[in-house]
Amino acid sequence: MDDLIDFAELKAAGLVPTPTRETLELMQLSQCGDEDPAPLLARIAATPALDYALRMLSGPDAALPAALRHVGTFATSQLALALDLLQQHRRGPCADFNYLRHWSHSFAMACAAQALTSEMPVASGPELFCQGLLADIGSLGLACARPRSYARLLRESREAPASALLRRESALYGYSHLSMGAALLRSWRMGHTFSDAVLCQEAPHMAADRDTRHLARLLQLAACMADLYLAQPGERKALVAEMAATSSRLQLDTRVLLDIVDEANANWRQWCNAFELQEHLPPAMQAPHAMAVPALTV
Repeated sequence: MDDLIDFAELKAAGLVPTPTRETLELMQLSQCGDEDPAPLLARIAATPALDYALRMLSGPDAALPAALRHVGTFATSQLALALDLLQQHRRGPCADFNYLRHWSHSFAMACAAQALTSEMPVASGPELFCQGLLADIGSLGLACARPRSYARLLRESREAPASALLRRESALYGYSHLSMGAALLRSWRMGHTFSDAVLCQEAPHMAADRDTRHLARLLQLAACMADLYLAQPGERKALVAEMAATSSRLQLDTRVLLDIVDEANANWRQWCNAFELQEHLPPAMQAPHAMAVPALTV
């Protein structure tokens, strides 16, 4: 019972992922709705990783003011938060939590969510990129909160399905990585639709309203795509079948989905290279060409 989590106590003790003071100030500027963008633009210009990421989402030739307008101020606050946490948590004390893999997977989810915008326009592409980037933040939260016991739990659950890991997390901590993610997002004022979609992404039908349900379904499919990108060759057949089943429930055309998979894969490699995550990519993903995806059957 000692491992049960009291979120308020953890947050007060600084045992959950927490943005730096500078990033909190930038997030407040992003979320305040001030008509004068100059202070926010100055902060972004002084934060090279964020400046670069905004331009990547807007086109390499975009001026910073245009990039900010394209991404939007609220999504910019999400992006600033994610990049700050990446900088702080490239490694850590949870021995069986692979920090670089977590961020590789998060960027894969971000690129998949962005690419899915064409078929599931629940928000703009940049907004969905930022939400995909933070959608699995609860896993990092548990690794920070309970590094020793979570390492043991991950080790013992290595061959278990995702649903079993969720149950074991909830039984041990009172939080799964999904409910921890939702709690973190609420604490950062990232919006109820987003936090509830993260909570429901393994069971979108449980979402309370239509918008949340649609976003949860998109995040679920983006997670399937990210799992596929990082999978070992022997794991891919089952993951392709899972992705196909998920896309079939969403009535996505198979050929369109394959194009989305390739588009997101190419973008993902660019982000991994930009943020020095490329060494963690599977060998096939380090090649200049997109990964060959087995034919989908639906």
